[in-house]
Amino acid sequence: MKNLVIKIGGHLCFDENGPNIDYIKKLIKTIKKLDRKYKTTVVIGGGIFVRKYIKNFTKLKLKNEQTEWIVIQLLRANVLLFSYLLNKKPVFSINEITSNCVIGGIKPGRCTDTNAAIAAKKTKSILIKITDVDGIYDKDPKKYKNAKLFSKISFNELKTKRKTAPGRYGILDPTAIKIIKQNKIKTYVINGKDPENIIKLLNGVKIGTEIG
Repeated sequence: MKNLVIKIGGHLCFDENGPNIDYIKKLIKTIKKLDRKYKTTVVIGGGIFVRKYIKNFTKLKLKNEQTEWIVIQLLRANVLLFSYLLNKKPVFSINEITSNCVIGGIKPGRCTDTNAAIAAKKTKSILIKITDVDGIYDKDPKKYKNAKLFSKISFNELKTKRKTAPGRYGILDPTAIKIIKQNKIKTYVINGKDPENIIKLLNGVKIGTEIG
C-alpha cells in the first residue's frame, strides 16, 4: 500500500463553537475510503475555535512560546477526536510518527503544515493539503477577485512568507515549504470543502495546485 499524508485545515472542521459535525462525518467517510488503498496519516489543525481562544487570552501578555504550548494542548483534543473516529494512533512526538496515524501540534515554532511535511518525509508519502480555497494563488483570493490560481508550481518556484504569529502561516508554512523543496515531496493543495475532492485528485482529476 502507498503512503499518504492528508493535512486538514482546521477551519474546515472547527468553527467558533467547536467541531463541525456534518463536515467531519463526510471527511471521516472519505478517509476510510482512502484507507482501503493507502496507509493514510492525518494531520489536523486548530481552526476558528483555537484562533478565538488565542485572541481571547492575548491580553494576558504571555510569551509567544507559552501561547504556542497552550495551542498545542488544544490541538491534542482534535488529534484524539480524529484518532478515535478513524481508529488510528494519536501521535504527540516526532519520534512516534509512522504511517497511518493522527498528528496535530508537537512543539512551539512549528505549525501543523510543518508536521505534515515531516510526516510525508519520514513515511515517503504524497502530501495533500485540503483548505477552503482552490489551491495556491499569486495573492489572497478572498481579498482580490483577480487572484491567479496556479495549477502547478515547481519546487524552485515555491516562495515563503514570514510567519507573523501563532496560527497565522498563510497557504503553506515557510518551514514546511523548506522541507517539501529539500526532499522533493510531491504535494497538492486543493479545496477540501467537498472531501471527495481528495479521491478525485488521486484518480487523476486535475484540481487544485500541484507542487513538484
